[in-house]
Amino acid sequence: KTTLLLELTKDLLDRAERDFNHTLPVVFNLSSWATRQPALNDWLVDELSVRYQVPRKHAQSWVAKDLILPLLDGLDEVAAECRSACVEAINVFRTEHGLIPLAVCSRVADYAALTTKLRLPGALVVQPLTRRQTDHYLAQAGAPLAGIRKALCDDEILWELLDTPLMLSVAALAYQDRSAAEVQTTGT
Repeated sequence: KTTLLLELTKDLLDRAERDFNHTLPVVFNLSSWATRQPALNDWLVDELSVRYQVPRKHAQSWVAKDLILPLLDGLDEVAAECRSACVEAINVFRTEHGLIPLAVCSRVADYAALTTKLRLPGALVVQPLTRRQTDHYLAQAGAPLAGIRKALCDDEILWELLDTPLMLSVAALAYQDRSAAEVQTTGT
């Protein structure tokens, strides 16, 4: 989920660079919210100031004027006893900021266990990659990943390991320009 959120961030940053009318995407890790449980406005300002070294006055202005697109990662990493309060803080922020785009990442089981739900217009559930998707990705990469693609023909465990974008990316980096024999001899 975090890998996909970072890919989304990159795409949104590219869009914001091309068109200054788009908000600036910023990734925030919700686990730090639980320490003090402030209003989300205040927490976003603090995080911009501390984590991204944005001068506090600018951070306050950016949040107040809806100039950032908050990408909130790790709702499932917030302490279990604080998650409902975190969801409520996000919902209050949404009420105060209207139509500002927002993304929240969480594992499905942890989110489903909550009694308080996010009031967002939509949700995406990231499914494991299918073998067809994995094969398509490797085929598109061509020769640099041909060794992994060939090794998959005979390795059921390797197929199971490559069912997330993160693991597929790790394998692509680790085995780039390696032969199938090199992939297979290193083990799984």
